Amino acid sequence: MPHPSFTLKTSALLIAAAFAAPAYAQDTSDNKVVITGSSIKRIEGETALPVQVLKRADIERIGAASTEELVKQLSSLSSAGSSTTVANASGYGGGNIATVSLRGLGGGRTLVLVNGRRVSVYGGGSAGAAGSSVDVNSIPLAAIERVEVLKDGASAVYGSDAIAGVVNFILRRDFKGYEVSGTYGQPTRGSSGRDGKASLFAGFGSMADDGYNLTAGINLQKTTTIYGYERDFARRLNVEQQNDYLSSISFPANVAKYGTGALISPVAPNCGPVSQVSPYAPTRCSFDNSPSVSLQPEFKKASLVLNGRKKLGADSEMYFEGGYTQNKINSTTQAVPMAYNAITTGTNPYVPQFKALMAQYPGVAKYAGTYGIGGFVLVPSSPYYPTAWATSNGLAGLPLLLNYRDDANGVRKTLDTSENARLLLGARGTWAGWDLDTGLLYSQSKVKEDLLRGYAQYSKVLPILNSGVINPFGETTDKNALAQVQEAEFRGTSYSTKTSTTSLDFKGSRELYQLPAGMLAVALGAELRQEKFEYNPSVAIQTGDIAGLGGNAFPVTGQRHVESFYAEASIPILAKLDGDVAVRYDHYQGVGSTVNPKASLRWQPSSTWLVRSSVGTGFRAPSLTDLYTPQATSVTANGTRDPIRCPDIKTGSPSDCNFQFLTLTGGNPSLKPEKSLSWTFGVMFEPTRDLSVAVDAFRVNLKDAIVVGGLSSTYFLANADRARQYAAFIQRGAPDGNPSGVGPITGIVQTNANLFKTQLAGIDLDSRYGLRFESGSRLMFRLSGTYLAKYDVQGPSGAYTSSLDQALNAAGGVILRWKHNAAVTYGVGPFEATLAHNYQKGYTDVAANRAPAGTPVRKVEPYQTLDLQLAYNGIRNTRLTLGVKNLTDRDPPYTNLTSNFLGGYDVSYGDPRGRFVYLSGTYSWK
Repeated sequence: MPHPSFTLKTSALLIAAAFAAPAYAQDTSDNKVVITGSSIKRIEGETALPVQVLKRADIERIGAASTEELVKQLSSLSSAGSSTTVANASGYGGGNIATVSLRGLGGGRTLVLVNGRRVSVYGGGSAGAAGSSVDVNSIPLAAIERVEVLKDGASAVYGSDAIAGVVNFILRRDFKGYEVSGTYGQPTRGSSGRDGKASLFAGFGSMADDGYNLTAGINLQKTTTIYGYERDFARRLNVEQQNDYLSSISFPANVAKYGTGALISPVAPNCGPVSQVSPYAPTRCSFDNSPSVSLQPEFKKASLVLNGRKKLGADSEMYFEGGYTQNKINSTTQAVPMAYNAITTGTNPYVPQFKALMAQYPGVAKYAGTYGIGGFVLVPSSPYYPTAWATSNGLAGLPLLLNYRDDANGVRKTLDTSENARLLLGARGTWAGWDLDTGLLYSQSKVKEDLLRGYAQYSKVLPILNSGVINPFGETTDKNALAQVQEAEFRGTSYSTKTSTTSLDFKGSRELYQLPAGMLAVALGAELRQEKFEYNPSVAIQTGDIAGLGGNAFPVTGQRHVESFYAEASIPILAKLDGDVAVRYDHYQGVGSTVNPKASLRWQPSSTWLVRSSVGTGFRAPSLTDLYTPQATSVTANGTRDPIRCPDIKTGSPSDCNFQFLTLTGGNPSLKPEKSLSWTFGVMFEPTRDLSVAVDAFRVNLKDAIVVGGLSSTYFLANADRARQYAAFIQRGAPDGNPSGVGPITGIVQTNANLFKTQLAGIDLDSRYGLRFESGSRLMFRLSGTYLAKYDVQGPSGAYTSSLDQALNAAGGVILRWKHNAAVTYGVGPFEATLAHNYQKGYTDVAANRAPAGTPVRKVEPYQTLDLQLAYNGIRNTRLTLGVKNLTDRDPPYTNLTSNFLGGYDVSYGDPRGRFVYLSGTYSWK
């Protein structure tokens, strides 16, 4: 399909033509609305799709400090696959993004909308969640009117990314008057972690009386830091549980023995105050990252919203939506590691100097390749060289290979700044019986990461360190040397990114004609979209020259056009049985086309019962970074062998049997979309207006999952059978006479790939019950829970393994079998009290790394907290609220899992604040 010209000029002409049409706006006289999951306007009510709604009153009762905290209330949200601000601030990388992962399928498979339209994905990195997900903290909490959560696949309506479901943030509008609100809160443990918010919202004009409405709002927020040393549960050593994830890169430094790599320290056991001695490693010093890390980073946020509507005629209007959010997150992490093998990139400018330095010591020539290509070594001429100790350990006259924590430069300070802008210009109305809506949208996300301090630059600092003027085992007395080391830091912008989405959409719906059971309604729509992404790392990052940031990364640029067409029909089959069918065609430039249908049924045999079901396919197009991240080379681990050419290590060639093979990593332009099949079946029981119970079963089958980094070479080089099965991942030269008949390995392909399948199924429960008493008081109960019966992930062998109730990976996150949020609200007169119970089931921990083989794996306790809120509305136009989050001051449950730089608890869902008390007030006048 040819790609149409997609310029702002063309789009502007198209939308201008739409404005010139006789009547392109909604007729609100029939109270019809568009409900998330459908394009057909209808009378608001329960549909065939499971949609959970958090209204403004619900949001106020939750007392969330951020949009990220608000969405954590969703029982269908899983900590697995969700990025969190705290996790990113503690070293996970990719900027500081907070995402929504419905069903545990990841932020990239949950579509996030604002007022029913897409939002540009977060920049903040060149791969993973940062290049394919929306940062929910870019949506100002104070501006949200309600949140609609479609807990079903919706690619037939919305296109890519809606495999797990849709979260639609509806912003406030049509307000007249003024509203001022403020909130202040802080944990009861000390003064850290304070949070303050203030907002002003104003509206002018009435659509009914004046023919226009203009609303504007400003929101400001600041949250202060909580450090690891302020919370005893944040530790990486737990002797009782036999778990030790302390770092061997410490201050005082440890020394690695040539050949063996065994670590010993000249000063152990006198390792304080920065490091400690682990009972599991008494001959060296060990470092705990957690005390230095910001469990909650400093967070500054400012946002502006501006919305307007103007009548064009009796049943048509123009509208616009504008928004800008700036988030500044200042995070702290431990001092960088400065090991003897710290440099991993061969293009680093210090590599030749390091090789020349080590060549001065003939005694280490036989160990060449085992001590890396660049790092910190202590030369014998240094005044801090422990001669006697070196002699007694067989290292006399040799440079000492150090595992050193850069105490000279101290902790790292990082500032991540994200700016999100959104502008929509549209028109809607009725014409010839059609409800029409068209809009031109521009959404942009810009991210910049500034390194403020603590990030040594290898090419500048290693010549100083390796000259011997810094004491790696104690205090450095040479102040000039310390000043030189601190001047060798990289300070400035490490990278910047920009993503944008420009789209023009048009849709219309109407009732076509009368069927025996009711009116047939249809909707038609189309969208043209342009997506752009650029990632601009500093030269220092491109050469891998900044300590603490891993290897190198290269610039990424990409853009593509997307064309979509869709249709939907609502069909009354019988008097109480309705059907809905939808189909959507999407064409992604460079990827291809996909067609996704969906069908649903809604049967209401009586006013008490509602039965609903749906089935549909879904897809997720590979992101621009999945496709176009520049490919780079690396090497496999030491001692990797080719199991086909080297069946016997004793007789095989060293280049086949004990080698580091070249690997190719990065994007893959040949990726195809992920595909899914989803199904739901639900029953809703509502005998009275005060009692409602909805139970919805769901199932999702996902295939061709996009795996960043592809299949691990450790797996397919484990034996000859696997190497033959996965030969597509192994590049070989021409046969050279080896008995195997195959040529030598010339490269390992570890670019992004479509791999494996996931199958999951479960049940959502949503219930509410209200009581009204003769005294005028009222009582309301609410329960929202999700039970996962199955979450099976396919492995390379083709077999499936359950991921339910298992500690998964170092990024944290668990796919829990059961999670719920329950609340009871009691109101009398102007007073209202709400007690909420937040529950996440316990799960199987990872094995303790120091426990003897065969030791039973422990269980992580359930995480449950109580929240209490008291509200008073007895003053005219005023609402006052006093709330307590985590009323019992419960710590997050202990886990052996280490989440990035932290240990002791899972940062993906554990709240480090403890008991948090807040006071808020709102005053409005109209």
